[in-house]
Amino acid sequence: MIDSLASLLILAMLAIMAAKTLPIVRAPVPGDSELEVNVPLLFRLLSQRVNVICILGVLILGSGLMGERWIPHGLFMFAVVAVAGLACFPNRYRFTSAGISPSSAAFRPWSDFERWDAVGNQVLLRGHGRLASMKLYVTTNDRDRVLKLLRRHLKSSR
Repeated sequence: MIDSLASLLILAMLAIMAAKTLPIVRAPVPGDSELEVNVPLLFRLLSQRVNVICILGVLILGSGLMGERWIPHGLFMFAVVAVAGLACFPNRYRFTSAGISPSSAAFRPWSDFERWDAVGNQVLLRGHGRLASMKLYVTTNDRDRVLKLLRRHLKSSR
């Protein structure tokens, strides 16, 4: 019984991570393409950090490190390989005249955002509410092109 519940928990967490990485239905990306930026592995992990930390936390707790083991070794290894595999799938930000697609699972129109901030490799698009904001991680090489495009569509906070 516990093994099946552990399997269900781990598979559900992996499904949530996969939904962002490999969606069943891709979001339509309207507008004319203005810029496409590839997201490196480290930044893909940063964007999935909540999912990765939660999965690894459950794996650590269930592996017997603290208390009784309730996750079988095979499931543990499967989950670690699945997380690594999902992180390796390429991702890119697509900027269009109508908005931005941060992954193949989502599209947000420019009207969702009021302004933007940039600090280091992180660009924060601020929406009308707290949950309406979105973080983008860009390399130093792509940062200037992204900021130039954002200046055309949104106000800067500075």
